[in-house]
Amino acid sequence: MIFFKPITDESKITECFPDVKIAENYVYGGYIGIDNENNSVGQALVRVDGYSCEILSVVCDYSDKLLVEGFIRALLNFAANRMAYMACTRIENIDEVLLSLGFNKDENSYSGDIPSLLKGSCSNCK
Repeated sequence: MIFFKPITDESKITECFPDVKIAENYVYGGYIGIDNENNSVGQALVRVDGYSCEILSVVCDYSDKLLVEGFIRALLNFAANRMAYMACTRIENIDEVLLSLGFNKDENSYSGDIPSLLKGSCSNCK
């Protein structure tokens, strides 16, 4: 079982995501995935701006689609709890998971409304 531990402290976010510059007027939320043996299995970060959010980073074993989906759902839930309605990302190496969750693909990004993305879907319904 994987536990998604939230990170909301800006100093911890900066430590975990050194490539991300924390900007004012945004809310950032991250998660660290922890397995049964207390080992880190990845991390992810979202930036919330009013009624929208951008998934900035998902770092884990991308071949484990359920792990990637768990991170995405945790980030979307974090954003929704802060009044975000729309979500987008430019992360390309997780496109299969994003499309299965219901994200729409544009030229170089993925987007969707959070309630639809979190409601779930089955592969037979598409």
